[in-house]
Amino acid sequence: MIEKFVKVSVGFVCQTFERDADGKFICTEQAFIAGDECTYEDVDGEPLPEAPQYAYQPYEMVAPPDKL
Repeated sequence: MIEKFVKVSVGFVCQTFERDADGKFICTEQAFIAGDECTYEDVDGEPLPEAPQYAYQPYEMVAPPDKL
């Protein structure tokens, strides 16, 4: 029985750049977009044959509260 697993989500990041007073482009905002494609693996990186049942965790792109 597996006690811990890793969910790997495919996605991308969109960054918006604006020119500053010195003429350099600076990132002014970014958005992290997760796709529907996910794989599941054990903590050693080995693929799991199927996704375990788990409580959904929304993609907020912040560390979990206990890791801050």
